[in-house]
Amino acid sequence: MAIIGIDLGTTNSLAYVCCDGKPTPIPNPLGQTLTPSVVSIDDDGKILVGAIARERLISHPTASAASFKRYMGTNKVFFLDGQTFTPQELSSFILRQLKEDAESFLGEEVTEAVISVPAYFNDHQRYATKEAGKLAGLHVERLINEPSAAALAASQISSADEGSYLVFDFGGGTLDVSIVDYFDNVIEIIAVSGDNHLGGDDFDEIIARRFCSLQQMSYDNLEPIQKASLLRLAEDCKKQLTSQNQTELIWETENKNMTLTNMDLAKLCQGLFDRICQVNTNALQDSNRTIADIDEIVLVGGSSKMPVISFYLQNFFQKKPCTIGSPDEIVAMGAGIYAGIKERKQDIRDLVLTDICPFTLGTNVINHSDVDNPILSPIIERNSILPCSKTNYFTNVYSGQTHISIGIFQGEAYYCRDNIKLGSIEMDILPVPVNQAHIEVCFSYDINGILEVEVTDHQKKQKKKKVLTSDRFRMSDAELNERLETLQSYKRMPPGGIRTRLVLARGERLFAQLLGPRRKQVADAIQQLQNAIQEQSDPQISNCLRMTEKFFDHLEGF
Repeated sequence: MAIIGIDLGTTNSLAYVCCDGKPTPIPNPLGQTLTPSVVSIDDDGKILVGAIARERLISHPTASAASFKRYMGTNKVFFLDGQTFTPQELSSFILRQLKEDAESFLGEEVTEAVISVPAYFNDHQRYATKEAGKLAGLHVERLINEPSAAALAASQISSADEGSYLVFDFGGGTLDVSIVDYFDNVIEIIAVSGDNHLGGDDFDEIIARRFCSLQQMSYDNLEPIQKASLLRLAEDCKKQLTSQNQTELIWETENKNMTLTNMDLAKLCQGLFDRICQVNTNALQDSNRTIADIDEIVLVGGSSKMPVISFYLQNFFQKKPCTIGSPDEIVAMGAGIYAGIKERKQDIRDLVLTDICPFTLGTNVINHSDVDNPILSPIIERNSILPCSKTNYFTNVYSGQTHISIGIFQGEAYYCRDNIKLGSIEMDILPVPVNQAHIEVCFSYDINGILEVEVTDHQKKQKKKKVLTSDRFRMSDAELNERLETLQSYKRMPPGGIRTRLVLARGERLFAQLLGPRRKQVADAIQQLQNAIQEQSDPQISNCLRMTEKFFDHLEGF
């Protein structure tokens, strides 16, 4: 039985399979390779998927759903014609359609698939994707990061034997920017950065909101059918601007129109470009590369075809981006090639595909300025190559301490409360003087999303181990509500006023953006400022503020 590769996209989905050593797209019943990622319920209760469902977004907006990939791994619930569905349930309808299309195309049963996911997806989102596959009747042993899939396809299409790619993957709902090396048949992701809530859909909404503003209408107060209709017109307008410099949005039912140019679109979407800029900067910064080290900027995803995107990237990087193959299909092609490798087909060149941990994993350490608000101590930092095993050493914080709680957290925030807690290990220790305990904490993380945490107390000669698999990384409704309440309770202005809060927030952002020694320096600067605040000495706070701001300016090149 064949293994297929699937690109489960926000806007469109498609599947590839390796036939006679060549990646081959699988057509849907309409003879098209792209199946819109839209689900609708017919009047008789039948589930409709793809192009038909997409048409019903306007006519039956309360019975149809799109862009649900954005909410994978969350507690979001979609209401369709009085019925409730999770994002993974809606995704499973798309996957089942692709599975049936593949079986019709191949003339055999298909039970396994490799599915691509944004490299920046966390474990909640990855687990939800696997769950969607299971609900569709597919065994999904392996997920492949979208930039890995794109680089894999590009390496097969391109004649180059080696190179460094910046993969700019811009879809309908997500943006991934990745630095990928291809050398000696090894494809290695060096760094990833992303925004799971930034895509072509946001351009559609901005166009729609601009239209409403010019027509003195309220976008937020539109009826569901009106909003769906206007968004569709905005999307069509955006697509027209890929082949012409000026177009007109005509809303016939409202007898209103608006002229739009690519220059207008670029100005309207400056806020989105600022977010794109941050993702680009983070990816290069984490890779310790400059754009001069990159051979090709590869455009991936349907939204990357917008001229304003190419123009922005060329202006930002001072290097012209390129397309290798079809931006709409290159990820699915790569997933299909990887499925062929997994199937061990002899006529496919064997390649080594490395993976990375897209998020930081760490534990909690004491915050001397606020003991009830522990700080994240990174152990496995984001962009670490998998499989990965790293060890840090800790000690007791006061004399006679007899118990420790090792929290296990995922995320980039300075405070543990703002990250995802995956679990904890409780351990009794010998009562020794402060800083005399020797506690070893080892995190081991593999390519299948299994995290093993081992804590060793060398004085008591005891070990405790906990294995966390992806299904353990989901938050229940109760945990989610508890977390929201906790975050609400911290909405307070700290001592030192607005300027102090601004500098602290800037430090927390830099802590999330940076890695290694510079991250440690930022943490030290935050702690020094918090210590000054604790002293409640205005001159000391003012002096520390000036020094901290100057240091942060230096880090950011101001």
